[in-house]
Amino acid sequence: MHRFILLFLALTLLSCSTNKQIVAVKHTDLPKAIGPYSHSTSYENLVFVSGQIGIDPKTNRLKEGFEEQIVQIFENLKTILKDNHSDFDHIVKTTIFITDMKQFETVNKIYNHYFKNRFPARSTVEIKSLPRNASIEIECIAIQEN
Repeated sequence: MHRFILLFLALTLLSCSTNKQIVAVKHTDLPKAIGPYSHSTSYENLVFVSGQIGIDPKTNRLKEGFEEQIVQIFENLKTILKDNHSDFDHIVKTTIFITDMKQFETVNKIYNHYFKNRFPARSTVEIKSLPRNASIEIECIAIQEN
């Protein structure tokens, strides 16, 4: 899936004129990045959001419990999208990484709360582990509002 996203980004970049820029937005109300990456980048009206784990921006610590992590992720995504002039209605694709597929229904229950008008395309992948021992990570691609 990541290869598809990278291919899509590469084709988008190649098809555009060279004077356009990739922008990394500086976010102030988010936890510090735990590696050398940007929380989000944008190109024209596309917003690419890095995978978010349930870190509380006030304490910079991972939330306890699976549901608490999911809610914190969505709150962090809300901030990132707002800083990029977007929102949940403008997300076109999400990718969810979870360490226990038995939590799939819990993910769906909370996910359903954040998407009102339509659901974006989505992939859910079970993986062995995540940074900081998180139970879930969510990344997305969105379009900026006009």
